[in-house]
Amino acid sequence: MKALTRVPIFNYSTLSTTLLIPTKSLEIKFRNKFLTAETLFELESILAWSATHNEVQSLLLTSFGDEFIQGFDPEEIKKLAPEKLKKQFQKISTIAESFLCLPQTIVVDLKKGTRGVGLELSLAADIRVAEANATFCFDQLYQGLTPTCGIFSFLRNYLNQNVLRSLLMSGVVFNKESLIALGGWCEFESKSEVILENIFKQAPIARMQAKRGLYGIKQSVDQEESEIEKKLFNAVLVSEDYKKDSNFMTINEFKENTSELNN
Repeated sequence: MKALTRVPIFNYSTLSTTLLIPTKSLEIKFRNKFLTAETLFELESILAWSATHNEVQSLLLTSFGDEFIQGFDPEEIKKLAPEKLKKQFQKISTIAESFLCLPQTIVVDLKKGTRGVGLELSLAADIRVAEANATFCFDQLYQGLTPTCGIFSFLRNYLNQNVLRSLLMSGVVFNKESLIALGGWCEFESKSEVILENIFKQAPIARMQAKRGLYGIKQSVDQEESEIEKKLFNAVLVSEDYKKDSNFMTINEFKENTSELNN
């Protein structure tokens, strides 16, 4: 009888989870193009399980489509009240930060590319894999939002700030050369299967200790920077520009609104 190499585990609506026995990996596969509140809940529970099962040596995040997740659906977030949207983005930020603390090595297969929150999430991973022609984009400003998954806080020191300013403020679609210049080193020549095999061959204790050394023994981030990142995001929600396609709030209108709130 042939030994099992892939064993489904858990039963989720928006995620497919499979234990890859030969490499002691957990594959987490997104079923949909966009993130939802349900996806975040399911992903959060999987990561909580992973934190207490260090016999699993790596996590592979990927998707069923040709591309990795494309952030949140712009049409769906337009329907959300600011408080609800704030909670969703705080949750995805917590998930991204947890990548730095989990005992597993986090691998993300970006396939033909990602954008928005999907891109932010991938930058928090330990290893990125993508196709050579993959494309990427910070599209949050088009949606009347700001990044909130660590590029202003716990990922700041790992990214080239000059490149980040250009890519974020221009909103251009960029390629692998710009991703690497940003500091989001990506394996374009290696397949995720090869990466997982390499991780499996490593001594588990040495691997986990190396990760702690890379991200800090205390596994903590600058809380002041994290609070500033949250405040920046919360401020743009006052405008409710995320509900619009154009005719965004003017600076004067924003000042008037925030003045009224402060009073």
